[in-house]
Amino acid sequence: MVNMVEIENFYYRYPHQTDYCLKDLNLDIKKGEFVFLTGKSGCGKSTLAKCFNGTIPHTIGGEIEGNITVNGKNTRDYKVNEIAADIGFVFQNPESQFFTLKVEDEVAFGPENFALKPEEIQKRINWALKEVEMSEMINENVYNLSEGQKQRIAIAANLSILPEVLVLDEPTSNLDPKGAQRLFNILDKLKDKGKTIILIDHRTQYALKTADKIIIMDEGNIINEFDPEILEDNQIRKKFGIRDPNYKIRNIKNHSNKRKFKVLEIKDLNFVHSNGFKLQDISLDLKEGEVLGIVGNNGSGKTTLASLISGLLKTKNGKIKIYSAQERNNSKKNYKVGMVLQNPDHQLFMDSVYNELAFGLEEMELNPEDIKKQIQSVLDSMNLWQLKDRHPHSLSGGEKQRTLISALMARKPDLLILDEPTTGMDGYHMDKLVLQIKKLSTSSISIILISHDMEFIDKSCDRLLYLEEGRLSTKESFLG
Repeated sequence: MVNMVEIENFYYRYPHQTDYCLKDLNLDIKKGEFVFLTGKSGCGKSTLAKCFNGTIPHTIGGEIEGNITVNGKNTRDYKVNEIAADIGFVFQNPESQFFTLKVEDEVAFGPENFALKPEEIQKRINWALKEVEMSEMINENVYNLSEGQKQRIAIAANLSILPEVLVLDEPTSNLDPKGAQRLFNILDKLKDKGKTIILIDHRTQYALKTADKIIIMDEGNIINEFDPEILEDNQIRKKFGIRDPNYKIRNIKNHSNKRKFKVLEIKDLNFVHSNGFKLQDISLDLKEGEVLGIVGNNGSGKTTLASLISGLLKTKNGKIKIYSAQERNNSKKNYKVGMVLQNPDHQLFMDSVYNELAFGLEEMELNPEDIKKQIQSVLDSMNLWQLKDRHPHSLSGGEKQRTLISALMARKPDLLILDEPTTGMDGYHMDKLVLQIKKLSTSSISIILISHDMEFIDKSCDRLLYLEEGRLSTKESFLG
């Protein structure tokens, strides 16, 4: 069988770095294979992905040794636009690859650049949107979509080019369980048509059933290629931070919270978004130290609700009451809310991981020694101390997410809202985050977790609410 991708003695280091982040990689991927690439956050997966389509070295720069060949083209010799017809690429953050404002135009962008006939372009648009079940959104503004919907549009924009190889970097991170299953159904169909699929992800349950082989990376090296059954090896999973593909969700009970102080009260909340989406008749309470999970399908209103609670969005319809510490226990301390958005790039703005945490603590007027101790404690707990001097935007997706969560945790808000906090996060670091959440909750910090990662929700939450089409529901089919 023909090799579609060949990697030979490949090394890479980023500009202005002395150490190679990819080291002596060798790998052959055959035409029509479905390859699942995994490993701990920061091991080099996304960097390798950028090498497949020529983004490295032609756009990002840096120094390479060895060769990567895709469909017979050496990426040293072909720029990104010259290899685009051979390989499609879906990034972790779908917004970073949008070129237009309208869904139809975004999916048309690739075929238009290949100067196809209008009727062929329209045919591909309709087909690609149907494949990702987004046909009804054809006239929407891409920035009015939920994160999961944006991800599906990014996939459709690549499908419309009909590439021989499709590389997807964390494509399920913002998809609900049904959406993730739909995605894998699409990938299965593409594989049946002879397409080569390279999937980079931490969620392994689908890979166990669909992948032809598993590639595990660690610290810039390819450890080996394995049969999918390796994912069931507990020792291998523990060593390389790999999620359990057979994890069974427990039936989350609504644990009674013995704390008497109410932190948050929402009553009869209604909100109409600019795109016409409505939140309707939302009522809920949250007590001190409680960890509340809010789940629901893509576009159900989870992020909108979180934005209303945090004050990023405003409404005059209904009640959102955040009880100050003084109201709760006669303390004079002001009440604080912290929110981690889905896309960490929107909130990271300092020049180092250390300074990202220091910024908030300095605003609280703590003394320098206490600031240093607090930063080291939090970064150690999140396995980030060794990255304290790195620029946040040079980190992997999972490392960025952990940095942002650490910055909020360091400030110890009374209410912490985490929206899809495990995006790009391996099993090892997910478990570390679970421990930190439990630690924060025992110190009276209330937490709202919004996620499609049901393993994370299952391990973290005391109580679970389901949001469906803008309304709270008791429906449990979301759990599958």
